[in-house]
Amino acid sequence: MSSTRAINFLNFNQIGSCISMGTSEGFEIFNCDPFGKFYSDESGGYGIVEMLFSTSLLAVVGVGDQPAMSPRRLRIINTKRHSVICEVTFPSTIQAVKMNKARLIVLLQDQIYIYDISTMRLLHTIETATNLRGLIAVSPSLENNYLAYPSPPKVIKSEIKGHATTNNISLSSNDVGLNLTQSRPGDSSTEVGPRTTTGDLISGTNQSLESENAPITSAPNHSNSKNANSIMKNGDVILFNMQTLQPTMVIEAHKGEIAALVLSRDGTLLATASEKGTILRVFSVETGSKVYQFRRGTYPTKIYSMCFSDDNQFLAASSSSKTVHIFKLGKAAYVTGNVDANNSDLEDQEADDFSIEELEEGEHEEIASLGQSSSASFDSAQTDTHSKEPVVDASRRTVGRMIRNSSQKLSRKAAKTLGAYFPIKVTSILEPSRHFASLKLPIDSGTTIKSITTIGQPVDIDATECPELFENSLWGSSANENKPNLMKMVPVRVISSDGYMYNYVLDPERGGDCLLLSQFSLVMY
Repeated sequence: MSSTRAINFLNFNQIGSCISMGTSEGFEIFNCDPFGKFYSDESGGYGIVEMLFSTSLLAVVGVGDQPAMSPRRLRIINTKRHSVICEVTFPSTIQAVKMNKARLIVLLQDQIYIYDISTMRLLHTIETATNLRGLIAVSPSLENNYLAYPSPPKVIKSEIKGHATTNNISLSSNDVGLNLTQSRPGDSSTEVGPRTTTGDLISGTNQSLESENAPITSAPNHSNSKNANSIMKNGDVILFNMQTLQPTMVIEAHKGEIAALVLSRDGTLLATASEKGTILRVFSVETGSKVYQFRRGTYPTKIYSMCFSDDNQFLAASSSSKTVHIFKLGKAAYVTGNVDANNSDLEDQEADDFSIEELEEGEHEEIASLGQSSSASFDSAQTDTHSKEPVVDASRRTVGRMIRNSSQKLSRKAAKTLGAYFPIKVTSILEPSRHFASLKLPIDSGTTIKSITTIGQPVDIDATECPELFENSLWGSSANENKPNLMKMVPVRVISSDGYMYNYVLDPERGGDCLLLSQFSLVMY
């Protein structure tokens, strides 16, 4: 293969142990640890290459460079037997494909197809809003077998307050009117195109709403909808149970459009990020309540991917700032439900107005994104996140970081003084807490690179084998004479659209700057 081939697709498998890459000349599968390529195909251009965990089953879609590689055609292949299991041709271009061990999900521009993966029998179709970015999340777990996707925009009308949100409304979990017409089951592998039926998705007339102030209706076309108190809401997420083939709830995640969403590996948590990219929220799949809220930074950025760790203790997010932020969730707040129950969009609309860190307005985006604090919706002082001093790489000390530290001290003092007078939401903005850990990809700042991150299982690392990595950190400081040689670290892997995989590790106790262990080229291997 040529080293100049274009990369069309990159992704980790469901557990972050393998990488699938689609290029203009074929596709390749890599193992992460130890790193190595164990399968390749040179049959044409591929735009989607999704793995089913670490099995030999692949779902692939071409880019249309030849008749057999139509972007409307899904092929399920067995890499071990080098055979095509089945092919399904759809009415329009396939935007995304997701799988777990029971279901296969195919997303088109405005439709979702749900298949039984063992028989490839079409179970259900869903009509959705236009979704050209392929935003969809599937739980790897069969115990909590959920699908999450953006809801169509809605208009909220309120005669009392113009900033009404769906969090001012109680949805009856038994009567939420999400009428989705189930398609007639059939063996799609024998059809030219799947048979679909049209269903009513989030029709305002079908929702059971216990509110007198803020009725929700689907976005109308008539001109008198331009009311001063009407607000377009397009940041809702629908949770769909793929076992019962029924929608379970609508979660209002953000006011603006959803930029990224992911379900935890056990299917109990949903993380979302808005188009602005400054606020990340985590919701309980069972109750729909917001259990965490984190502030990635002050300056808007594009969130490319998010990932939970296996134990749901960490959430990582990669962005266009070429930085990966890692947030520590903490068990206490999640179990006890010590959260801000009224999920307001104050953070999306006005957070920057309260942020003392606007003093850094003239700084480069790199400094802003690395040093920005993350404010959770619970009291971070009650968790063990900051029980130890974060590890900070001395080589990354900047003037911006010094200013930021002083501004954080000032904001904490202001929060303590004004906390008794300001509402809880304002106080949480005035009293920011840093993201737990971060890393900066070694990429030129002028290039536009997309990245995807995953968090691995904790590993033991012998500091004596690579002392150069730890000499500038607290692990390698002379003050820590009794430090053990073997340290428990959490791997953080990142793949970038320029064809590299980066292996970082973070200290699960101290956090701070992640350390780069190694990097590999995916295109030159």
